[in-house]
Amino acid sequence: MFNTRPAIKIVATILVKDEEDIIAANIEHHIKQGVSQFIVTDNNSSDQSRSIAEKYPEVVEIIDEPGNDHNQTQWVTRMAQMACKLNPDWIIHLDTDEFWGGLMSLREARGKVAGCERMYLHPPTSSGEMNHYLDFDQIPIPQECKIAHRPDPNFVITHGNHGIENCDNVEFTQKVYRHHYPIRSYEQWVRKAKGHEALSRRKSICTRWEKWYNLLQEGMLEKEYQKLTSLWGEMIKSPQHDKFLDILDFWATPEMITFFKNNPELPRIGEWRMRCQEVKFS
Repeated sequence: MFNTRPAIKIVATILVKDEEDIIAANIEHHIKQGVSQFIVTDNNSSDQSRSIAEKYPEVVEIIDEPGNDHNQTQWVTRMAQMACKLNPDWIIHLDTDEFWGGLMSLREARGKVAGCERMYLHPPTSSGEMNHYLDFDQIPIPQECKIAHRPDPNFVITHGNHGIENCDNVEFTQKVYRHHYPIRSYEQWVRKAKGHEALSRRKSICTRWEKWYNLLQEGMLEKEYQKLTSLWGEMIKSPQHDKFLDILDFWATPEMITFFKNNPELPRIGEWRMRCQEVKFS
């Protein structure tokens, strides 16, 4: 007799706004990773994001959210409460630009909340093919945590899907990881930079989005994009610390930037190609 590992049911939520270039690849990837059902909130997309998502039978609910203040905590918490009714073993909250792996290892977790810090950052390229990534696993710095959790209708998901309000009992796992594609083209970066306006409406702030918005207002964002893609192309061929610092500035927190300015360490550069389909962000 063969010993079979117990199956687990994973439900995912996705908050979408003008993500037609990546939403199909995201859903298909996570189906292959074991996600059986998705709940999607479409926040006033002006492109084909909603119509793409609704083609998948695994997307069991699409919420049309007209709000203009990017109230992610409220919207994702609402989806989490709906996901509880589907009786999953685990709920994960996806950003459209993040592709999670190792999800079946959640069967080994014993707590109610799993913290997932491993992240591989894919900077943009001039060709649009984003197979190379920065790997910070061996660097002694904290990375941004995302969470998976057991169904609990009382959980409130914090902004950015980084945690659960008033919950300190988090079991961290190194077996769950994610590939992150925050900037995929100049046009998409413009849309993301404008997201700062939505945060401002509810007196919130994201230092990255504010920096990007200011560059856009100053007419400097396109020049920054060209510089970023050029440096990353050079970095892939010949890693250098000064190039790395300039690349990191587009995304990293001030704490991470300070660390690397004071330390000569470089993250590993790896290569990963999406299995679900060949995707070119252009």
